[in-house]
Amino acid sequence: MEKENSDLKIKLVISDFHLSRGAWLPDGRRNPLEDFHQDHRFFEFLDHYSSGKYENADVELIINGDFFDPLAVIPLPKKRTRQPYLEFPIEVEEDAAVQQFKLIIAGHPKSIEALSLFLKRGKKIVFRWGNHDASILWPKVQEYLRETLSPPKSEQIEFQQNAYVFDRVCVDHGHQLEVFNHFDEENIFIERKTKKGLIKIQNLPFGSFFVLGFINRMKLKKTFINQVYPLQNYVKISLLFEPWFFFTNGLKVAWFFLKMRFITHPMRFARFKKTLMLIAEAFNRPSLEEEAEKIFFDRLDGKEDCGFDTLIMGHNHQAAVRVFPGNRVYINTGTWIPITSLDMGTLGHRVLRTYALIEYIDGKPRASLKIWNGNPKIHEDFA
Repeated sequence: MEKENSDLKIKLVISDFHLSRGAWLPDGRRNPLEDFHQDHRFFEFLDHYSSGKYENADVELIINGDFFDPLAVIPLPKKRTRQPYLEFPIEVEEDAAVQQFKLIIAGHPKSIEALSLFLKRGKKIVFRWGNHDASILWPKVQEYLRETLSPPKSEQIEFQQNAYVFDRVCVDHGHQLEVFNHFDEENIFIERKTKKGLIKIQNLPFGSFFVLGFINRMKLKKTFINQVYPLQNYVKISLLFEPWFFFTNGLKVAWFFLKMRFITHPMRFARFKKTLMLIAEAFNRPSLEEEAEKIFFDRLDGKEDCGFDTLIMGHNHQAAVRVFPGNRVYINTGTWIPITSLDMGTLGHRVLRTYALIEYIDGKPRASLKIWNGNPKIHEDFA
């Protein structure tokens, strides 16, 4: 066993695990909406960074959004049908959000055990939100997570809504840079008139409804549909090899957009300019790497320091490291779920289990992107 080091200080950054209600449904069927199958690997990961060499070290885990995926926790039909999960709620209330998290916790006991043990060993966890798990901002959800993980000290768990900035490092999920997934942070929760009367709901962007009402349906037929990057390449391939799929689902996307934007979406009366921006972004998704470069240098042109030299994001599931002039670093922590790349530079299907490691050397942080390999395994489940 390696020697304990009480002077050692590190921070770990992960994102986009997308824990849903588990691999199996109550009726014994495989859950097509579950993407995360790395619970034992995650347990190994946190066990490694909280024992041995790190037993007495200052270790902080920063969960940078979309760790949970309540959008994939859809109410099951009362009877077994060929087409489950077709209904999705527009009004997501606080108590309903807590129930979603309860199902997620029940579906991933090993991952929850890993987090709880990590806290019991005196480490800290910072939860940040993403576009898939924005409901973690509900006070009752936070209270439930605290009760479930039961840290010895309350300050060992922290929930961050704003970008987490420390020691010239910024950790931000990245979804706020997209029109599709941009939340109105001044109105995260809104009141809406319904048949039940006035209720308080989460103010979701169009992208969340697109996942709830369209992507989840698609995953019943093609479970990999949300794991293919870049999506534009997949669209071109489907046009060539699956023209019927391309045209029928193209029409479904168009109808869904019109229905949600102008008929049923609670923000359907928003400015027409917003609609045009949504359409434009559908064909040209912003590059987080390019956005990071703008954040670093646009302000410098105006002689304004952005306040950090390292920017760590997630959101697009594409692990990356880019060092800009002036030793400014952009890192994307990628994801632990399977991805299929149709880009020639990274072509293939794989699970990378990437994370950012921030080490303090002479009191200064140095961030790098790592791949967790864990202990050798004779076999693993094919997801």
